[in-house]
Amino acid sequence: MKNCFPLLALAPLLLAAPLRAELLPEAVLAFPAQTTALEYDSLSTLRASPKYQELRKQYSAEGLQRAQKDLLLLGISEDQITEVVMAAGPNGFFGLLAGSFQTTAASAAIKQGMTASLLEKQPLFCAKDGLCFLFPVREGGRVLFGSSAQLRAISDVMQGREPSLRSNAIFSDLIGRMEPHSPVLGVAPGSKIGLWAGDSIPQALSSRLDLTKIFSTIDSFGYSVTLDSNAHVGLNLFCSSEQSATVIRTTLSAASGLEHAAAGAAGAGSFPFNNLVVTSTGRLVAVKLDAPIR
Repeated sequence: MKNCFPLLALAPLLLAAPLRAELLPEAVLAFPAQTTALEYDSLSTLRASPKYQELRKQYSAEGLQRAQKDLLLLGISEDQITEVVMAAGPNGFFGLLAGSFQTTAASAAIKQGMTASLLEKQPLFCAKDGLCFLFPVREGGRVLFGSSAQLRAISDVMQGREPSLRSNAIFSDLIGRMEPHSPVLGVAPGSKIGLWAGDSIPQALSSRLDLTKIFSTIDSFGYSVTLDSNAHVGLNLFCSSEQSATVIRTTLSAASGLEHAAAGAAGAGSFPFNNLVVTSTGRLVAVKLDAPIR
């Protein structure tokens, strides 16, 4: 999960028929309640762009790229993967993949230097770098990956022995507010929002606002991008208190005015977004904005 806004300039061929993040509900039911961040990517949609290599650097996180190296040992190539949910927790990264592949034969995996075993009667393969892959026997075209400890924790959730991410009220609320027909969406700790926004916040605004102070009161946030003739970005910011939410709403609403002033001073097209709308209810701040697809 990195800067979202490059997608706005790389999206001309991402205007395909609406999709739905079918894999995300599966991940929410399988991932442990202690999950701290997740991101859903529709790789099949992003792959339709001629700028896919740039997009995959933005949205196919380092963990997935590491997993793809080991997936090749199992006979699964990148173009076979259609959807991915990457996640992070106290014990590192893990994820769930969907695509046009089946369980690898144990003999083939062993030939590639992997170890083969069973976890709850499901095939488990581990590479020399410690990354493991679990193929749910009742779900064709699915593979879970992470450390062996992470996969055991996921197995405990799937067997009903431990609570799932669905029990996390804040995660569930943020996910429920997302636009499901989005090629990229996610939830992350508030401390990551600066990294997520990256260079997309213009100097004209950042020089006028104490962004570090503003961002420090965000506990967690959800994000999504939908596409038609424009790119529509939605953010839901869950703040540490109602007072913090009011301050953020007021500050960002003021930024809307600065947006127009800065754009007018710098010339048309100098601002990366427009139509900024900010509302708040209790501890939740909702932000919507539009950006031209260039």
